[in-house]
Amino acid sequence: MASDVLYKHPNDEVLYAVDFTDDLPGDTSVSSASSVTAVDSDNASATSTVIGTVSQSGMEARAILQAGTDGEDYTITWTGRGTTTARDATKIIEMRVRAKRLGSV
Repeated sequence: MASDVLYKHPNDEVLYAVDFTDDLPGDTSVSSASSVTAVDSDNASATSTVIGTVSQSGMEARAILQAGTDGEDYTITWTGRGTTTARDATKIIEMRVRAKRLGSV
């Protein structure tokens, strides 16, 4: 199950951060060995399409979520590796790309 669901327009670039503080209590930062990957609804890799610059700051891993095909849902997997413990923690974000607003206005 996803930790969060993000709706974005195909033209938007969104800086998204995931905090691993509660998941890696023995660490004070996540390392550059942390990763962000993406697959589309067919489970095909979409990392190079929808993931831009990835960075770490303290216990946060950040990535630019970009582009995407209108109507497509992407599963974004964030893996944070603690610098002290070298343990990994994973969070899943569902990104829904929509060109039009959904629901009633």
